[in-house]
Formats: sequence, structure tokens, C-alpha cells
Amino acid sequence: MIAHAELRRDLRPHGVVAPGCYGCPFFAECGGVEPARSLFTCFDNTCCGDGSCDNVCPNKPDFLERLKEVGGFRFNNLPLLAQAPMALPSYIPLIHHSSSRTYPLNRPIVALDTYKLFRLVDGKYRTVANSPEELRASFALDPGTKIILRGTARDGPLERHWSYRRRDRAAEQLARLDIALAIGPNYSHFLDVPRTDNLFNRMRQLICLGEMHDAGLLAVPHLSAVVPGDWDFWSRYLLRNDQVRTVAVEFQTGNKRRSEGLKVIKHLARLQDETGRRLHPIIIGGGQFVEVVSGEFASFTLIDSEPFMKAVHRQAFAPSCSRKPWTADWTLPGCGIEGHVSRNIEQYAVWIENRKRSSSHRRREAG
Repeated sequence: MIAHAELRRDLRPHGVVAPGCYGCPFFAECGGVEPARSLFTCFDNTCCGDGSCDNVCPNKPDFLERLKEVGGFRFNNLPLLAQAPMALPSYIPLIHHSSSRTYPLNRPIVALDTYKLFRLVDGKYRTVANSPEELRASFALDPGTKIILRGTARDGPLERHWSYRRRDRAAEQLARLDIALAIGPNYSHFLDVPRTDNLFNRMRQLICLGEMHDAGLLAVPHLSAVVPGDWDFWSRYLLRNDQVRTVAVEFQTGNKRRSEGLKVIKHLARLQDETGRRLHPIIIGGGQFVEVVSGEFASFTLIDSEPFMKAVHRQAFAPSCSRKPWTADWTLPGCGIEGHVSRNIEQYAVWIENRKRSSSHRRREAG
């Protein structure tokens, strides 16, 4: 049996679209696969053949039901997405909770996990707060803090959101909380599944994005991609939705690997060239790529929880120490960490901005 890592290497794009892909009814939206064994399609490589898997696949008896769930795979029928301009800083901290903090964090803008804003109460999917003020108090934030929502998450919270979001009007609940911007969800895109599973998840992402937009939120698409055809789709999407300038990509899972992350940034830069307008990428968990992104884009935003989580573990930011600039900074028993959180975020944000400016300066000198 092929090891999972080896299988993923075999299924990564190798530059030649499988000949069998061209006759597939899903090819126009998929773009085809490029495995090492170039004669084999995604169904040859990944379909179980007996319907025992959880994938969305035409070889399963529930396929038509799954298609009906998302209205099919015709993406050009989706309503257009409009984006109002919004200035974003180079760094926005992700705040997970209010634990061990007595005083509110005074930052102009922070990110929260979309799905931590919801809980099931008596079978109803409800936000944890009923007003903008209550939301900020529940995360120990200053009342004037702007909030953006990071839509990326593990499968459990994403699937729960999908199950309840329409019945309980999740997007409308969020809109009542004075949310400045909402990044759409990142339903899983895998290499080792039939491509129809990825098309299904792409459609779910865009359906949720449309619901956010219709509720009055400034919605940002998350660009999920595992094969070149996915990037071709996002190029067509951005050309059609010509008001969209802010996009998001996560670098916390497969793209965390340096080699894969660099490929993603090149694809993003190509999208910018093909659309003929400046894009503002939100890179989620991609701190290692700040200099590279700075070399391709006039502006960008990094979202991560590094300074927050280090503060939770009583560590302070000290960029002059080493390439891993965190040092132990213990507190007395019973003392809160609000000072640690505030200092870490402030110094980390300056560090990111300095890295960005240094990279931009080198680029101008080279040019």
C-alpha cells in the first residue's frame, strides 16, 4: 500500500493533464489533474469504487443529492460579489479568547475565529453575543475595536456552520455585531479525492460568501487551490468580479511547507497580473513569507495568533535575540496576561512592518 505522503507526491501537479480528463463532464470547471502517472484521472487514482468513502463522487448513490445541496457546479451563475474599499494594516492579531485577561485589549483592529462566535443553544445555532458591545466584551476587547473574521478552520466547525447557517441565518446574526470584514470559509480541498469533492467544497465556500455579502458584510473569498485548474478558476472569478481586490489564502496546513507556499505566492502574483489590478492578499499564518509577499504586492495583511498564544504561555517577544525571538517572561500567581498580550502584539506588528519595508526597499534598489 502506498504511504500517504508518497501518494500526495504522486498526485501533486507534474505539468501534464491526464488525457482522460478532457472527456470528463466536469473538466471545464476542474481544469484536470496532473499526477505523476499522467494517464490516470482523479477517479482512476482516488475513487474507492464501492461507495464506502465520504467523498462527493459520481460513483456514489448520493451524488445527485449532493449536487442538489449546492445547486450544481456551474459557478458562472453565482451573483457578483462587490467589495467596498477598506484599508488594512500589515499585521492583524488573531485573538482566541479572553481568558487570563482582566482589562480589555486596546487595538484598532483584531481578527476573531468566525466559528468561535457561534454555539449551539437548545438546538439553535446562535452567536455568543447579541450586540457589538457584548461581543467585544466577551473577547476582552476595547469597545471601539474593529473586528474581522478569519473564516479558516478545521472540518468540524466548518461542517457545523454549513449545517445550521441557512436555517438559523448565521450571516445575518454576524452582520448585527458590527463586523468590519469577513473571510469566507475554507472547506477542504485535498489531492487524494475525486475532483468532484473539491468542486463541491468550492461551491460551498462561494455560497457562504454570497450569504455574507447579502447580509451586508464585506466578504473576502478564500482562494483554495490544489491543482493549476483551481488557480485558473480564481482568475476567471476575479475577472468576473472586478470589484474584488482583497483575497485570502491560508499557510497553516499544506502551504506551510516553504516550497508549496512559494508556489502559492507565485500563483497569487499571476492572478494580479491577469486581472490587471492591484490585489491585497490576506495571508493567514504565513509569517515566514512576509518578505516574499512584499516583493509581489504593494500591500498585504498577515493574520496570525503568534503574539497572543506566546503571551498565553508567558513568553515575550524579543526580536533581537534570534530567529525564534521569544523568551520566557513569567508572571506572579494570579496575575493576568493583558500586559504580555498588548506588548507582544505591538512589538510583533512593528517587526512585521519593518520586514515589509526592508523588503520593499531592497526591491526598489534592485529595480
